[in-house]
Amino acid sequence: MATTTSFSGLGSGIDFNTIRDAILDQKARPVTLMQSKASNINSRIEALKQLNTSLAALTAASEGLTKRDLGTGRSTTTGDANVVTASASATANLGNYDIAVSRLASNLTQASRSFTSKTAPVLAGSATTATFELRKGGAAEGVSFTIDSSNNTLEGLRDAINSKNAGITAAIVDVTGDGTNQQLVLTSKETGANGRVELVETTSTGTLTDLNVRGINPPDSNFANLDAAFTVNGLPLTRSTNSVSDAVTGVTLNFKKVGSASVGVIQSTDIETKLRAFVTAYNAVQDFAAAQYKKDAKDRPTGVLAGDSTLRGIQQQLKGAIQSVSADNGGAFDSLTQIGITTGNDGKLSFDSTAFNDKLKTNPDDVKALLFGKTESQSGLFQAFNKLSSGLSDSVTGSVQVAIKGYENSVKTLNSTIASRLEGLNRLKDSLTRQFAAADAAIGQLNGQGTALTSIIDSLNSDKNK
Repeated sequence: MATTTSFSGLGSGIDFNTIRDAILDQKARPVTLMQSKASNINSRIEALKQLNTSLAALTAASEGLTKRDLGTGRSTTTGDANVVTASASATANLGNYDIAVSRLASNLTQASRSFTSKTAPVLAGSATTATFELRKGGAAEGVSFTIDSSNNTLEGLRDAINSKNAGITAAIVDVTGDGTNQQLVLTSKETGANGRVELVETTSTGTLTDLNVRGINPPDSNFANLDAAFTVNGLPLTRSTNSVSDAVTGVTLNFKKVGSASVGVIQSTDIETKLRAFVTAYNAVQDFAAAQYKKDAKDRPTGVLAGDSTLRGIQQQLKGAIQSVSADNGGAFDSLTQIGITTGNDGKLSFDSTAFNDKLKTNPDDVKALLFGKTESQSGLFQAFNKLSSGLSDSVTGSVQVAIKGYENSVKTLNSTIASRLEGLNRLKDSLTRQFAAADAAIGQLNGQGTALTSIIDSLNSDKNK
């Protein structure tokens, strides 16, 4: 606790504040050095965390290159994505297909006659009860419901249909806007003839006939017009939906509008994409390391990790891993250089897309063997690399995490020592303040006594001279 004792130096004429502060400054120098050291270590911790983030990204990128299904997939191209888009599985044959869409699949939409209000009764004549079914795709049976005295209104019919969740939506539309021409509109949720849902009366009240349900789409009863119509390389086909996966093996066609377009099925580019991601992640680690050695105006490294043993060790391990290939990968390639990935003088990787795709085209099995081994029992470069990089950045045992935890313990110890030293300095300040205050008072008292004695002597000398 800080002392309340103070002194001005007026009694003694001595600036005890300056003396005390000089003593405290001298005693505080070790604390200042420790605080500077703690700040430097914290900067190292933050830099190592950045390095660990980069290593984690590298781990994820290398893991993506250990998947054995790489290169087996297919990609698609389309001449007009506004007409048709496509996707393909590994079973699709490479090639081109000419697609011509003459009609899109659509939903069956029907409407009733007009009613004077939403609450107008719908049962025909003297009927008190009528039963209906909602039948999908022309089926002989469907989901049934009943209209009776409890729901004998246009609204009641609408709600009864919607409550069945039978693949059809019922709505009431005010045709003229004055409330006197209300029509029931029925819309099937699925497209095509097979997806249509129709309202069928299973009693003989004549209620359905009185409803006079008519077709809006299609206007006639030719439900085949609800199907998509298209050709594949000139072969005419129809389907119930605009997403067709059973026309071309392994290919899903998605029709957007009437028109023509070519669709191509090509070799998947997933290997190249993942290799590029790896090269980018690897170079990010190298860029981080290089930044630590960037020189200032005095030709000194500016990074807090310049010369750090953890960083040096990681650089050496990554360099060694990128140059090592398992002898039993089962392929003809034993280095990334052979598939277009080279290492520059700065340690960064360069990716030659043309060279890589040439090797992938002519030697696909050897490329895959280099990456992840030809068989399950064989290992490629990236199994080993992924194991290394994940080990470096592992949250428990990774070398970066070990370094971070070591530095954090050092900071904790320093902060504890600094806190203890600061408490000691506060106690010393209190003690010096009290001592100098007492000294100031004592010297002031002596000065006062000296002044009084001088006055007495001067008085005696004056009387003697009279």
